Amino acid sequence: MDALRYIGEAFAIALTPSGILALVLSVFTGLIFGMLPGLTSTMAVALLTGLTYNFSGPLAILSLLAIYIGAISGGNQSAILLNIPGTPASAATAMEGYPLALKGKAGLTIFVATGASFFGTVISIICVALFTPILTKFALKFMSHEMFLLALFGIVICGNLTSNGDPK
Repeated sequence: MDALRYIGEAFAIALTPSGILALVLSVFTGLIFGMLPGLTSTMAVALLTGLTYNFSGPLAILSLLAIYIGAISGGNQSAILLNIPGTPASAATAMEGYPLALKGKAGLTIFVATGASFFGTVISIICVALFTPILTKFALKFMSHEMFLLALFGIVICGNLTSNGDPK
């Protein structure tokens, strides 16, 4: 039941006035970074880490997570409106969102992309909170041969993805 205690502490920090202010400003900053092509979500976190040095530890992590999530969501807007993905994660959105924007459905498309980003984030947070204790116990049992096979599996998957259908 430690997980419930940690989740409660996280909500207690996020729902303070300084937590809410940090969330709003961080998501807004992340949205701006995500909308600008070439400024990725990872770059936003890297550039803005220095601004969180004076924050408490949990508030700094909350702020950096909000910047990352805002940047991922903000990349959809330039992908839909300009056919230029703001982040690499929004490349698929550009393929389907831009033609809809040309048909006059840009507002609906941005609404759906933002809603999908929000619900995907909420679902992933719930999954991380539920499955991390189980996966941690499982992963700590890995020995050297399992680690080797996991690394080999990753290399094979990367090779297969980049082979253009010709795995030699």
